[in-house]
Formats: sequence, C-alpha cells, structure tokens
Amino acid sequence: MDKPDTAAAAGRAVRFDEPTIENHAQHMPEELREAYRWLATFTREECYRDLHRLTERFRLVGIYHDTTTWSKILRGLWGRDRSGAPLASPVISAEKFLTAVEALRNNVRAESLRGKVPFVETSTARSIMDYVELKCAPDRVNKFGVVVGPTGGQKTATFREFVRRRNHGSTRWLEAPENGALGDLLTSLMVTFGYSHGGNSNQRRAALFEAVKPHHCLIIDNTQDLYRKDSKDQAAFSFLRRLQEVTGCTVILSITTDFERVLMEGLIRGYFEQFEGRSGGRRKWLRLPEYAPDDDVLQVAQAFGLQEARKHQKELVVISREPGRIRRLFEDLQEGKLLANATKEKLTMDHVREARGED
Repeated sequence: MDKPDTAAAAGRAVRFDEPTIENHAQHMPEELREAYRWLATFTREECYRDLHRLTERFRLVGIYHDTTTWSKILRGLWGRDRSGAPLASPVISAEKFLTAVEALRNNVRAESLRGKVPFVETSTARSIMDYVELKCAPDRVNKFGVVVGPTGGQKTATFREFVRRRNHGSTRWLEAPENGALGDLLTSLMVTFGYSHGGNSNQRRAALFEAVKPHHCLIIDNTQDLYRKDSKDQAAFSFLRRLQEVTGCTVILSITTDFERVLMEGLIRGYFEQFEGRSGGRRKWLRLPEYAPDDDVLQVAQAFGLQEARKHQKELVVISREPGRIRRLFEDLQEGKLLANATKEKLTMDHVREARGED
C-alpha cells in the first residue's frame, strides 16, 4: 500500500502545490487523473482555493455535489480513506466525476471567449502549436525550443490558447520578469506551480526541482527580458538550463527577432551556444514571418465576420503591417465590429474605416 500524504492523513485543509496535486492524481484511476489535475489547478487559480466558490461554480452548470464532497476529492480521498486504505465505493462514481468536471470545463471555455477578441488559428498560430507539441513529445532528445518572431507576431496569443487547450495543468505560460532577476523568475515559477513565494532562493529552487516533472512544458514569453546586458553571469538562463536537465521537462523560449541578433554577437555568443545545442541547433528554431501572411490576414477578417473580406484583402494587409502588426488589425476589426453592432448591422469595411478615423 502506498503511504498516504500527510495532508490527507491528518485531514488538513486542501493543499494545492504541484507535488501534492500529482500525488493525489496518482492515487486515482488513470482515466480520472487528467480531470483531477485540471480541477485542482482550476480551484487554485480561478477559485482562489475557496471550495465554497468552487461548489457555486459547479451549481451554475447544474452539478450539485456539496462542498464536503469536493473537499474529500481534492484532499486525495476520492477512493481511499485518511489512512490510505481503499474505500468500498468512491466518494462519487468515476462517471459522475468526469461528467461534473467536463461540464465545468465547457462552461469555463465559453466564459473565456465571451466578449473577447476571438482566437484565430492562422497558419502562423498553427506552426507555433505544432512546434511546441513536437518539443513536448516524450521521446524528444532536445527538449528546449526557441520561437523567434517580431513583437505583434501572434506569439503570446497563440501560447495562451495552447495552454487553454491543454489546461490540465501540464503546460505553463509566464512572462519573463522585465528586470531579468533570477529571484523574480523563481517567484513567478513558484506561483505558477501553486506555491507561496516565501523562502530563500535555495528553498525556492529546491521546491521547483521537486514540482516540475518530465510531462511539464514551460513557455517563457519575452525571454529576452531575462538577458543581463554586459554580464557574463546569466543566472536566469543558467537556472532554466539546469531545471530542464534535472527534471526532463520541456522549455520553450520565446524571443524577438532583434534579440536573436544580440545572442549571436560579442562574447555572450559562446554562452548561448549551449542553448543552441540543447534546442537542436539554430536551424531547428521556429522563425515566424516578419509580417502576417496575406492568408492569415484574410482569415482574421473572416473570423470577425467582415463582409466581402477577400475583396478588401490588400487594404487589410496594409493595416496589418502598420506599427503593432497583426494586433493593429485585430484592434481595428474589433472597433469596427462594435460600431456595426451598435446599429445592428453586419461588419463592413466602412465600419473599419470609420473606426480608424478615415473618411
């Protein structure tokens, strides 16, 4: 019999750090583990660890199990008692558990899209997702990946969507701290994995080495902010390299086109060659186009419901190449959509031009 974790055995409050979540998941049937990880992560990050709030979210989608039920499940007691002995029957059946979690997940997906700019799976977005999936494959030798692209090149929006789709907790996205400090990077990672950010640097490092597992994928956006100019001590990069080596996780570094040139210049080049090797060489880096391809632009416009979008493709492409790139196009289409909605009309290019202040 596996030794029960101390939190479950003592009947304490639910713990939401990553090792505890994974421990509880491993005591459930394999077909329930992914749903359990998602539920625990959702409770931690969206319900602020408040089980009453979680129970209310379930009630909104027609699931009426009480707070005590969810407490037992989240403390790892779905199919075992506090001593770790199997229960004659679980707290709720596997079918009911999966049905409840799926209902909540569907509601969360719908809420996340309501009133927001739609995510459009362009060819650029698909190439990013395919690249990350490839690096996440268990049999990959090189588990570092590098995505290079301009600001406004669809990277962040695509990463966020990728995490949303794989929202069972295995993929984590975070912005690199703007000051490049290792301490701030450790804090951001600690929060991402459900820890408080207390403790000294060595304690935080040890906690992360315990929390991060081979199936995890860490996407570090705007990684160029970790770079310490004029310093040979690139502590944040060294930590990420070591974290990947020890845990076997996947690490995706997202950088700007300009920063790639910085990496390859001067004395610092020798330091970053180790990342080049661990990612399979620079030729294996994913480089995004400087501007959104014309077909991507058309696809975005059609996603907003722009009438005769193909007819106006050239004009839309010009907008997408203004400062802000594809973000500018999204902004103008969204503003045009609001104008069209106000008069209960379909979105036309005239609405977009009006939103842009054009005659």
